[in-house]
Amino acid sequence: MYCKSSLLFVFAALLSACGTLNSTKVDHRDFAVDTYYPASNEIQLAEHRARQYWQKNGVRLGDEPRYLAVEASALVAAELNAEFSIKLDRSQTSGAYFTQGISSSSKQGLFGVMIFDTLTDRSVGPQGYIIVDTPSRGQVVRVADYMVRYIGAGN
Repeated sequence: MYCKSSLLFVFAALLSACGTLNSTKVDHRDFAVDTYYPASNEIQLAEHRARQYWQKNGVRLGDEPRYLAVEASALVAAELNAEFSIKLDRSQTSGAYFTQGISSSSKQGLFGVMIFDTLTDRSVGPQGYIIVDTPSRGQVVRVADYMVRYIGAGN
């Protein structure tokens, strides 16, 4: 009897571990709430972070997805235009903004990300995207028209 219950426990543990083996589950919701244009120094810093991250992790992660989403800046909600509230209401991923009680002067929860192309070794352009609910680091998500690996600040 003891052997049977031990075997059952081991089987259950292995089965539950299978769900955590692939930590890069793809989230197809669009994390981009709005677009923005970061300053040139923010773009340079984001590209530097993405390059360092890719040099460290590129071989392990492989070629897909081709793009990385890297934080370029924290944003203040009060600095965003009135249309941002409308876009926030329509966003597929803005739940944290409303549940955390974020004030208009808070930086919590609002991040500007740049999309970094690992093949060209640079940002896809000067435009960034505002995200509210940040995905888990390393998670593959959609940001506007790109499937990206979210790397946060890239540390």
